[in-house]
Amino acid sequence: MRRLLLVFLAACSSAPSGNPDSGSVSDAASDSVSASDSGSDAVSQTEAGPICTRAAQAKTAPASLYDGLLADLKTLQSAQISAREDQFIADVRAQGGTPLEDAADRLVFAVRGAPPQGPWSVAGSFTGWKSNPQPMTLVPGTTDLWVLDAHVARGTAHQYKLLSGTDDSGFTEDLLAHNVVWDGINHNTVGEFNAIAHASDGDASKGRIVRHHDVHATKLGDDRDVFVYLPPKYDDGSCSAVPQIVFHDGNESLTRGDFAGVADTTYASNPASQAALVFVALSNQNVRMDEYTFGTQGALGDQYGDFLVSDLEPMIGKTYRVCSKAGSRGISGASLGGLISTYLAFQRPDVWGFVGAQSASYFWDNDAMITRAGQDPVVPVRFYLDTGCPDGADNCTVVKQVRDALTAKSYDVTYVEDDSAQHDWPYWAERLPKLLLDFPKGAACN
Repeated sequence: MRRLLLVFLAACSSAPSGNPDSGSVSDAASDSVSASDSGSDAVSQTEAGPICTRAAQAKTAPASLYDGLLADLKTLQSAQISAREDQFIADVRAQGGTPLEDAADRLVFAVRGAPPQGPWSVAGSFTGWKSNPQPMTLVPGTTDLWVLDAHVARGTAHQYKLLSGTDDSGFTEDLLAHNVVWDGINHNTVGEFNAIAHASDGDASKGRIVRHHDVHATKLGDDRDVFVYLPPKYDDGSCSAVPQIVFHDGNESLTRGDFAGVADTTYASNPASQAALVFVALSNQNVRMDEYTFGTQGALGDQYGDFLVSDLEPMIGKTYRVCSKAGSRGISGASLGGLISTYLAFQRPDVWGFVGAQSASYFWDNDAMITRAGQDPVVPVRFYLDTGCPDGADNCTVVKQVRDALTAKSYDVTYVEDDSAQHDWPYWAERLPKLLLDFPKGAACN
C-alpha cells in the first residue's frame, strides 16, 4: 500500500530536530479560550447604536496619524526622529494598518526601509498596475520612511502592491496592510497577497481576509502570519457571533487551494452555514513535518497545539465575534494537517469540537492515530473525513480505517470518498464545500 504525504513534503526533509514535549497541551490553557461569544469588536457603539458593517469594521488607520508625524518632524531634533518614526509605524499597525485614509477619498501609503531595486512606488488596480505606478517619496527629515499621499475615488475596493524599481521582481507585499486578498498567482508553494485600499467599499456579498502579521508562538519561539476570513454575515449589521474553523497550512490553503474563494461560493448558496475561517501559516516550510506530527523524534505537535490554544485562540476571541463553545470551534487540515487536527482534538476536546481531515496521513507513527481512534474513550468531537481512492493516488486505506474505528464507537462521522482524486490542493478545494457544510450541524453558538 502506497501512503502519501503532501507532494511538496520532500523539500521539508531538513526540518530541525529536537525532543518533543511528551505531554499534551497545558491544562492551564483551557482558561485561554473561555472568552465570551462576542469578541472585542462585537458591539462597535455610536450614539445611533451598534455598527457591525463592513464600512465600520474594515476601516484602516486614519490619515491624521501622518499629518501628526509631519507636524512633529518640524520640531524634533535629529536624534529624536527615529523614535518618532517607530511610534508612527506602531500607531498605524494598531489602528488598522495601511493605507491610511480619511472620510473622503484620501489615502496615504507608507513603507519603511531602503528600496532594494530602485525608488518605491505604488502599483495597483487604480494605477493600471505597472502602466502607471505612483511614485512614493522619502519623507523630509527621515532616513527610510517613504509615502504616497494620494486621492483615489471611493466606491470601489482597489488591490495594490508596493513596487521597488520597474521589474516585476520588485513587487513587494505591503506588510503594514491588514486587509488583503490572494493575488491569484499560484507559485506551487507559499503565495503572496495584494493589499486592499478602500477595503470598506468592498463587495459585501463576499467575505474578506484580515492578515495578522507575525503572531507569536510562545512555546515554539517563532512568529507566523494568520489570515482570518470573515464571511458576509460578519459584516451584515446584526452583530451576531459566528462559529470558526482553524486551518493549518494557512498560506497555501489560500494561495494554492483558494479556500477563501471556495468559501465565498459555498456561503452564497448556503448563507446559514457561514463561519469565520482562521488560516494559520507556518513560520517557514521547513518546520511543517515537525509541527504537524507527534510521537516521533523531533515532533512538535504538542507545542503547536499549545500555540493554537494559548496564543492564537485568545487573540481571535478578543478581536472577533466568534462563538466560544468547543462545538462551534473546528480544526482542519490536509495530509499531515488532517493528522494533527485529529490528534489535537483527542488531546483537547474541550477546545475543538469538530475535525475536518482531508486525505489525512493516519499511517504516521505506525498507525498510532488509527489505534487511538479505536481504543481511547469517546470524546465529544464530530468528524469530517475525505480521501481520494485508491491508495496509489491518496491515503484511502488509512482514512477508511479511522472512519471504521470511529463509527464503531458511535461517533458522528461524515465520510467522503473521491474516486481517482489525487493528493493535492485542487482536489481538497473541490471537496471543501462538503466540509464547510458539514461543520454547522453542531456548531450553534448557544
